[in-house]
Amino acid sequence: MNTYKLFFSNQSVEITNADKILFPPAITKKQLIDYYAAVAATMLPYLKDRPLMLQRFPDGITNTGFYQKDASDYFPLWIKRAQVPKEGGFNEYVLCQNKATLIYLANQACITEHMWLSKIDKLSYPDRMIFDIDPANTSQFSLVKKAALALKHLLEHLELKSFVMTTGSRGMHVVVPLIRKHEFKEVKEFADKCAQLLVKQQPQELTVEFSKQKRGQRVFIDTLRNQYGATSVAPYSVRAQPNAPVATPLFWHELNNPALRAQSYTIESIQERLETLQDPWKGLKNQAQLLTKAQRILVNLQKS
Repeated sequence: MNTYKLFFSNQSVEITNADKILFPPAITKKQLIDYYAAVAATMLPYLKDRPLMLQRFPDGITNTGFYQKDASDYFPLWIKRAQVPKEGGFNEYVLCQNKATLIYLANQACITEHMWLSKIDKLSYPDRMIFDIDPANTSQFSLVKKAALALKHLLEHLELKSFVMTTGSRGMHVVVPLIRKHEFKEVKEFADKCAQLLVKQQPQELTVEFSKQKRGQRVFIDTLRNQYGATSVAPYSVRAQPNAPVATPLFWHELNNPALRAQSYTIESIQERLETLQDPWKGLKNQAQLLTKAQRILVNLQKS
């Protein structure tokens, strides 16, 4: 059955070329669609009301894909859009507000959803701060976990609650949910200071150096996503890598598992996880925090 329809409450989505292999040797577009259908209820709260950058691979991951900001003209009218001003006009981003939209995008070979850190009603005020912990090579994941735990400890000292996930690519993200009172510039400056302090404590293992050549074998603490218009991979999004790995939210204690890797969970293995564990990030938005007190504590830490 290479073409068929899926029906939702108010929409229908025609699935085409369902047998097309997107992840050689054998993972098809239908399997990608089935995955997103299975995780929609868990994933949609993270996507809703956020402009999305779509990463599409119409001919599979072994061929050149592309990033897409603007909704295509042929996307159905029931897919919500957000007009975001830019110099000389605007971008018309897709909003993924429901399961039908998520499935439609998967049928368009959108493998990965990259989302803004802010929502359309307050685009200049992020509701999360993200640290991307990026190793120099894939053999360094033990250092990635060590860096993530060190960052968690620092954030706890600043009286901030944090969450962690594997990216499905190489590293991990540490996320701090925020009350939407701080603009991007303020959040980025705070994240930079945290990263710099962490590097000061572990200069042989960590770096904030943007140049890959200058990083050497040190793990990069990347704060660049904390800027207006920047995006971050959405929780439970599939990555364009062999075996279709998934960006997977974790409980902090799972970092103690020596077998954990950035690509530990795939579209074929994560369903069992979701059936046996609750979403580790459930209730994340209810943990939103201000940075005001943390900023004061950080100033004192920098002086010590």
